[in-house]
Amino acid sequence: MPLTINLKPRERLIVNGVVIENSGQLAKILIHNNAALLREKDIITEEQASTPARRIYFAIQCEYLFPGKDDLFLPIIYRFLTEFGEAAPSTVNLVQEIREFVEGGEHYRALKSAKQLIVREQEILNDASEGISKNP
Repeated sequence: MPLTINLKPRERLIVNGVVIENSGQLAKILIHNNAALLREKDIITEEQASTPARRIYFAIQCEYLFPGKDDLFLPIIYRFLTEFGEAAPSTVNLVQEIREFVEGGEHYRALKSAKQLIVREQEILNDASEGISKNP
C-alpha cells in the first residue's frame, strides 16, 4: 500500500536527500516504494540544532537522509547519545532506545524517539531554572 502525503502550498518534503516543494495548490503525492523522507515540519536545520538533544536529532536526520555516510554520522550520533545519557541519567532508557533504532537502521523511528528526547530535555531545563529561581 503506498504512502499518501498531502502537501500544502509552498510546503516542502525531502525524499532521499532531494527537496521537493509544492508550488501550486494542495498536492497529493503517493510514495510506492521505500524512501527516506521527512516533511518540512519534522526537519531541524543546523542552526536549530542548538541544544544537545536537538544535535542528536540533527545528526540522525543527516544519517537518515544521506545514506552511505555512516563513517561520518554514526560516530557523532553515538558520541552525542553517550554524552547526553551521562549528563542526564534520567533519560538513559530513551537514549538506549534511540541507539538501538540507529543500530538497527530504523532511523525514522530513532527520529521519533529523538523528538521525545527534545521534549524531555526541555522539561529538565525548565525544572533546573525553576530550582534556581526558588533559591535566591
